[in-house]
Amino acid sequence: MKKSIKQKRFRQEVTGKILFSILAVLFCLLQSNEVFSQSAEKIQVRGVVSDETGETLIGASVAEKGTSNATITGLDGDYTLTVSPDAVLVVAYIGYSPQEVPVGGKTSVNIQLRSDSQALDEVVVTALGIKRDRKSLGYALSEVKGDQLTENRDANIANSLSGKVAGLQVKPSASGAGGSSRIVLRGANSISGNNQPLIVVDGVPIDGGTGADNDDIWGEGVYDTGSGMSDISPDDIENITVLKGPAAAALYGSRAGNGVIMITTKTGKGTSGIGVSYNSNLTFESLMMTPNFQNTYGQGANGALDQQSIFSWGAEMKGQSYTDYAGSFNDNKEFVSLRNKTYSAGGMDIKDFVRTGTTWTNSLDISSGGDKNTIRFGVMNLMNKGVVPNNDFKRSSATLRATAELTKKLTLDAKANFIHQDMNNMVKLGASPDNIFYQFLLMPRSTHLSDFSLGANGYKSSYKGIVNPYAYPSGTVDASGFDLSGKPLSYAKPSAGNVANPYFSVYNNTTNDRRYRFIGMTSLKYEFTDWLNIQGRYGVDYIASQLKDIQSSGSPLWYSDKNGNFSLSKSDSYEMNADLLITFNKQLTDKLGLLATAGGNMMYSRSDGVWNSTNGLAIEYYYALANGVNKDASNSLYRKQINSLYGTTSFSWDNMLYLDLTARNDWSSALNSDNRSYFYPSAGLSWIFTQSFGERNGLGPINYGKVRMSWAQVGNDTDAYRLHNYRTIRVNSQDGSMQANKNQVKALYNLKNETINSWELGLDLKAFNNRVGLDFAFYNKEAKDQILRKDIPASTGYLFEYINAGNVRNRGIEIMLTGTPVRTKDFVWDVALNWSKNSNKILKLTPDGQRQTLSHASYSDQIIVVADEGGSYGDMYGKAYAKDTKGNLIVDENGLPTYTSSFVKLGNYNPSWMGGLTSTFNYKGISLSFQIDMRYGGDVYMGSYRSGASYGTLDFTEANRAEGSILVKGVYADGTANTTKTNAQLYWGRVANITEEWIYDATNIRLRELSIGYSIPRKLLRQTPLEGVKLSFVGRNLWMIYSKTDGFDPEAGFTTGNAQGIEMGSMPTLRSLGFNLNVTF
Repeated sequence: MKKSIKQKRFRQEVTGKILFSILAVLFCLLQSNEVFSQSAEKIQVRGVVSDETGETLIGASVAEKGTSNATITGLDGDYTLTVSPDAVLVVAYIGYSPQEVPVGGKTSVNIQLRSDSQALDEVVVTALGIKRDRKSLGYALSEVKGDQLTENRDANIANSLSGKVAGLQVKPSASGAGGSSRIVLRGANSISGNNQPLIVVDGVPIDGGTGADNDDIWGEGVYDTGSGMSDISPDDIENITVLKGPAAAALYGSRAGNGVIMITTKTGKGTSGIGVSYNSNLTFESLMMTPNFQNTYGQGANGALDQQSIFSWGAEMKGQSYTDYAGSFNDNKEFVSLRNKTYSAGGMDIKDFVRTGTTWTNSLDISSGGDKNTIRFGVMNLMNKGVVPNNDFKRSSATLRATAELTKKLTLDAKANFIHQDMNNMVKLGASPDNIFYQFLLMPRSTHLSDFSLGANGYKSSYKGIVNPYAYPSGTVDASGFDLSGKPLSYAKPSAGNVANPYFSVYNNTTNDRRYRFIGMTSLKYEFTDWLNIQGRYGVDYIASQLKDIQSSGSPLWYSDKNGNFSLSKSDSYEMNADLLITFNKQLTDKLGLLATAGGNMMYSRSDGVWNSTNGLAIEYYYALANGVNKDASNSLYRKQINSLYGTTSFSWDNMLYLDLTARNDWSSALNSDNRSYFYPSAGLSWIFTQSFGERNGLGPINYGKVRMSWAQVGNDTDAYRLHNYRTIRVNSQDGSMQANKNQVKALYNLKNETINSWELGLDLKAFNNRVGLDFAFYNKEAKDQILRKDIPASTGYLFEYINAGNVRNRGIEIMLTGTPVRTKDFVWDVALNWSKNSNKILKLTPDGQRQTLSHASYSDQIIVVADEGGSYGDMYGKAYAKDTKGNLIVDENGLPTYTSSFVKLGNYNPSWMGGLTSTFNYKGISLSFQIDMRYGGDVYMGSYRSGASYGTLDFTEANRAEGSILVKGVYADGTANTTKTNAQLYWGRVANITEEWIYDATNIRLRELSIGYSIPRKLLRQTPLEGVKLSFVGRNLWMIYSKTDGFDPEAGFTTGNAQGIEMGSMPTLRSLGFNLNVTF
């Protein structure tokens, strides 16, 4: 009763806060009387913006002074803007002196800008949403414009950042549309904690949790339900600012240790009447690459057909006829008869099982505004049909944002964003029997897909093939797969081989994840003077989700003998952030300026979850909690609050020298009263040295140069409930008794926050009249007081304990090179190249140097990914080939390779360096753009190769099948040369157990994006209601230019957590081709 009352109060509380945000937006609308009446007494002005030589400037800003009414020039440098007859146009372009031009009632105004080597003022959004001139910053940041995300789009905007930002690594999970991605900036800081950056939308942090964070490749039935960032529609985004280092993100304190990704969403634009933009994107998805199978040898072992075998080490397939002991069954699962089959290549190609996927995204953007008020309303609908049958994903969002000048001094900014998504039958990850990509690796090559294929009843009743999915007719089976009456059955029991009929998996073992999300923000700003203001900001992120999981009767998973299983889980999560900021911005003297901000923040996070499982079904195929055999249920809750005070001061001298000082103090509820207070300072200094020397600076072609340096201390906060030992109360599903289960990890009352100290040096250059730009950064950061789990004796009653120990160092270089090699009246070529290298070292771990395991393969004892003192984060350990002192391979008496008895270091999953190349060509109305991503070095454990080798299915196992056809080059233990020959089955069976064989170089180069577009010239649209029309051909992941893992993507993984570097049965990366249409009115 008390629980239901608390839940009701919580829902009322959240509902009230959501309604408050909505009412704030509606209030803006009521204040916006002039929004829809801007056409009165207006004229339409057209013109062209060019430089001194007459070359047109693309993307120059043309604004009506004193209003938000603005536009940018098109491909011909042309613009059209509806303004008041007595308006003044403010025209600006980076690298040129801005101009103010009176309209004077004219309808044609051409503007010519003069180049200015010092006119590089560019306003960027920094921490807490504070806008700054880029040239004043003492740290590195990167920006990605919203239009870079919408044309060649991805269902998860995080994936669209890959290759565009130096030092940013993005790895999507192998789960298709709607899945989450792992995002890491400048290397991993935390050994056991979160390494992903904080996600901030319009100055307000949101929940950025990942959807798949497991550490074992044998995680049966694991799937990815997406992350916080993946919910954001790219159509709502104005730009994304990446705050890379601690100095840039220090104002976020204990949440800033891994950097910050700041998303600024669109507001209404000042237009005549109502501006409308429609975008439609249709793409077709297929598998970018697939495994290479052998189709010479079929099911069996030792070169002979064996229907009991789950391997492909049988005879050569020549069309022989044989009796299929799996037989046929009717729709009542009754045995009908044996049948004859042909022993031939079954064509078990994954391409024949999957389908062409489609993603269709439509968005509509309506905006308007005037001098005092703006409004924008955007809707988006995404419908995805996955490449895996019965998999689909839908997402819809609606965003309403309005700004209003309530008085001459008081302004309001409010936004409400509603998101709904529905995911059916997410692709399973890792070595799960329901991962159909893993299944295809193991299926005997003589198996025919037609045996499994769909029929009138949803699937064939005679789809026995590999595994008989139903209980055997007589119910009594001996070890060979025959019942005691001698009737032939399937060659393998349901639990054998860990493989199932793929159609059975996708149509019977189903999942559904449904999520509702609300992101709201309300901000009030009061201007005391033009140099002093106070701002209050309130933001909320609320997520309600429900997950259903069905395991059908006959599934080769846990419930194959219990008529199947049904589980249902629900969760509600809520994060609130409230800020109060006072800002002082004034030029104190002719040369000295001061920008100062002081304020506070309160963050409150809570979540509640309920999980229920039937633990078997009393009635087959009736999926309801009431139908449970031994029902199991649990619930969870989470509460955390951080209170903060912060301040920042920025001094500027003569627009040349800038000094930044920031400070923040956090008080975290996750820590005890002695440790919960943490202080995070930072300092930055930048000097525009070209300003000191004037126009004739003696630096040749360099017309702008800045050096910068910064230092900061930030944190990496801990989760709640780690200070005290606690027990979990639940009902025993076997006998119904109450149990109080103790946590395996011993709590630490004096637990402290992880602390990260960082410094950075940088250089910014512009040359050749700003045609070439360079951004260089060198950084060093150390993360101390790591929160680690240390092994302790079981006699203590626990297996692990939390401790503060360890020091992780990341040190690296980032280079961003931009340029415009060619620029003429009709043709522009822009290019951007980024390169980064990060070096990681574990300087210190626990007092006794105890290893920290990040990932493992529990069932096969093949590989572990660890953090070792003196090593690097992501070191990979496993069994290596045994060799003598001369480096010769040691073989056993059977002529097979031997391996080490203990694990040795075999590699590291982190790349040596990463890079990205983006090139854009514009010729009149035609545009061509492509992006190439590069990753050099790093290693990956190819579990798929290992499984395919063990089962004899992949192409490299085809050769040397005859007995005595392989002579391994090596020596016996006594040092004499090996003379014992063996065959492929024995050889690959042995090598499958040697980890070293399956460690591959993860270097790869790929064509990530390509778009070819045509924009209809504006002059052809002047007699129409259209402002612009652009049609583009778009593609993503079109070509793996270079890779050493043939048939597989070396960056594919089974998790977005810290367990990286292991591939196992991964869904191939999807190649997409399609069209994008953008129409503005």
